[in-house]
Amino acid sequence: MELRHLRYFIAAAEEEHFGRASDRLCVTRPAVSQIIADLEDELGTPLFERLAHRVKLTAAGRALLPKLQEVMTQLAAGLVMAKGVGEGRTGSLDIGYGSLTLMHPLFRQVVKQFHVLYPEVKLSLLEMSTSKQPRALSEGKIHAGFMHFGPGRSLLRKKRGDAESGQDETVLDWIDIQTGSLGVAVPNDHRLAKAKSVKLADLVDEQFVVVPRSTASPGYGPLFELFERSGYQPRIGQEVGTIASQLNLISVGVGIGFVVTGKSFAYPGGVVVLPLDDVNYPTSFVFAWVKGQKSPALERMIDVIKGSIK
Repeated sequence: MELRHLRYFIAAAEEEHFGRASDRLCVTRPAVSQIIADLEDELGTPLFERLAHRVKLTAAGRALLPKLQEVMTQLAAGLVMAKGVGEGRTGSLDIGYGSLTLMHPLFRQVVKQFHVLYPEVKLSLLEMSTSKQPRALSEGKIHAGFMHFGPGRSLLRKKRGDAESGQDETVLDWIDIQTGSLGVAVPNDHRLAKAKSVKLADLVDEQFVVVPRSTASPGYGPLFELFERSGYQPRIGQEVGTIASQLNLISVGVGIGFVVTGKSFAYPGGVVVLPLDDVNYPTSFVFAWVKGQKSPALERMIDVIKGSIK
């Protein structure tokens, strides 16, 4: 049994006439008659009563028709869906992002535009830090992510057995969204809040709020390294899990903290972000995915992001 057997049967049943069915199918009348006869032989039961000027469904034919109509409807819907997925117009897309990403206007712009352009793609946004995203990518939990890196972009190139990715060689490909540098966030009533810039020496007596696992805002290792190069020892007052929490605590006077600076990053009104004059700590804001694994929907997202980068 082939798909054409079912199509010919449905046409003949709906038209109640082999000739009209042949016109509808753009085939000859004998072809319709032969296909229907083959189907009846395979089923072992007649599906039509042949009358003088028309055909009429038998009980078996009447039972079969609605089932086949339903199958053909589902088949048509499946083909439309497959075409839409192949073109990136339908399907699903899971995107990771961290709290620092929320400080950049491109994120809101891209999400809003993607919803407008591709409303049938189910876009799921999963909050997770940059340090966790490579593993989530390798395990298939997300398709791509907005990430922030300090010097070297170390998580983009993990080797065999690495705890973060478990992948070989280069695991990710990415788009550069914006480069930045390192600054310090202080409460807006802090003694340094009105300064144009600061040096590490200005921060020696300050208490730091740190995000230990952050890749863009230095936690313990990079924080101590930066200070040790200048001959100072930082004071750690509070650990937090996200940059959003870090900024909230800074705004209420718990301490100060290192953050990314850049022309487009916008921080809450309770903090002031000052550039650091004597620190060379380049940062990168990227959109990354597993190399060689771009679905059509992800390609559409990449196009939207590229069009939004200024």
